[in-house]
Amino acid sequence: MSRTVPVISGEAMFWAYDVALGVLFIEAARVCGETSADLRPSWRAELEQDLRTHALVGSSFAVLFDDYGVEQRQELLTCALEAARRIEARGGVTRDEVSTWPELEESATSFLRGAQRIDAAPLVELAEALADLAAGALPPAPAGRHWYFGTPEGRILQDG
Repeated sequence: MSRTVPVISGEAMFWAYDVALGVLFIEAARVCGETSADLRPSWRAELEQDLRTHALVGSSFAVLFDDYGVEQRQELLTCALEAARRIEARGGVTRDEVSTWPELEESATSFLRGAQRIDAAPLVELAEALADLAAGALPPAPAGRHWYFGTPEGRILQDG
């Protein structure tokens, strides 16, 4: 299995492919930053930075929904779902596109770990899984197994 990031809400969790989560969170940070600074809550800039940090550190940090207040968590999910919609409208993300992302600086060439493109479907499914997990609506994985989202194959079950 490729490098993964635990995504946790309360006692529930799943694993996310770090490349997919990174792509989704960079786009979500951009969505988050589109509102004029004088029209957004003071915590929104911090959320935007958190999304970028998670994107860049990959599997080094878990995404812990419990670390966010209700409004921040909802905003994170709103931005992630909108990011997925935008990526889907573009038909995915290519290596050429990623190479121009200023957020990545020197890591742009290795960010996709050799992939030429990231298809939209696994990113959309990952964004929906984030929302389901936060809402307590993600079905639990069968005993002894774990959900993985964002993989090139889409959602999979792995032995735990």
